[in-house]
Amino acid sequence: MSLIPLLWNRLVEAVTVPFAPLQLLIVLGLLGLYGLLALPLAWGSGLLRRPWRQLTMRRWLQLGASLVLMPALLEEGIFRVLLLPRALLDLAPLAQATWAAVSVGLFVLYHPLSGRLWYPPGRRLFEQARFLLPCSLLGAACVLAYVSTGALWAPVLIHWITVLIWLGPGDGAKDLTDRHSAQRTAH
Repeated sequence: MSLIPLLWNRLVEAVTVPFAPLQLLIVLGLLGLYGLLALPLAWGSGLLRRPWRQLTMRRWLQLGASLVLMPALLEEGIFRVLLLPRALLDLAPLAQATWAAVSVGLFVLYHPLSGRLWYPPGRRLFEQARFLLPCSLLGAACVLAYVSTGALWAPVLIHWITVLIWLGPGDGAKDLTDRHSAQRTAH
């Protein structure tokens, strides 16, 4: 099978997986585990701030709607659905770990590249360990969500909720500055 039909089939299969309550439990469990690992790192490094910022319902809806397509849907479609083999669990454990590591590694590498090439507000932050470590954990949680459910919506939901909390009440947008404003604050 050539590449385009293969990728198209992966996408169609990931979008058409029937919803099952067990999938939601998997997503909630992975989201909870991610939170247990990432929240202390994010608070300790200043990636998240306390007290959490209060948002109006309108702002929650605006922010939530703006984050569904990018980063959640597009990034998960690329780094999970199109990249990972559908039958990953049928592979040998070493092959599974290799595919997962490639998925997470490319996901993490993508962020500094995006900051340098097409998303200048993220340039400075996306190269810092305080962002990249929670980003790695997010990538791993999304790999587990996709592999265990086979559904695109599972990693999209985890990614979306994470970024929504970071940019909303966590006030992470303060860290997204372009190169010129970052140089001004350094002087």
